[in-house]
Amino acid sequence: MVYAVNAVKILGLQPTSRMFVHAVRVMLSMSESTWKKKIELMKSFGWSEEEILSALVREPVILACSEKKIKNVMDFCMNTVKLELHTIIAYPKFLLYAVDKRLRPRYGVLKVLQSKELINWNRKIEWVFVLSEKDFLKNYIDRYADEVPGLLEMYFSAGKAKKIGTA
Repeated sequence: MVYAVNAVKILGLQPTSRMFVHAVRVMLSMSESTWKKKIELMKSFGWSEEEILSALVREPVILACSEKKIKNVMDFCMNTVKLELHTIIAYPKFLLYAVDKRLRPRYGVLKVLQSKELINWNRKIEWVFVLSEKDFLKNYIDRYADEVPGLLEMYFSAGKAKKIGTA
């Protein structure tokens, strides 16, 4: 416990920070070698040590994600959505989202709405990923339900199809 508390302080989190307890919990949940492997994995995607530490201060739970999940999210964000690395670093919360249940279905909805010229995508896509489910449904599903019949069903089936396929 003392090691974890000191390690988290070294990262730059103070006990008064609301993220401090989360960071200590993450540190206690894995061995030092696992922690180091995840840091190296993030570096392999181009993150600098400073960027990793900055992300950990904001979202310490990202290192609780499995290496497979981190790889999957990074691959989707960088290769499918074509997000720049600095965008992912700015939103480390992305690493907490499920690709098949949140990111891919939302991205699919945006692509459909773009293809039907219902949205002119001039905002940053990262805002759509971080919207609450309620706000996403209101702003992108309900709003265009009449113009795109079946959009809600497509959205929900996209999230379930991968889950069923991997079961």
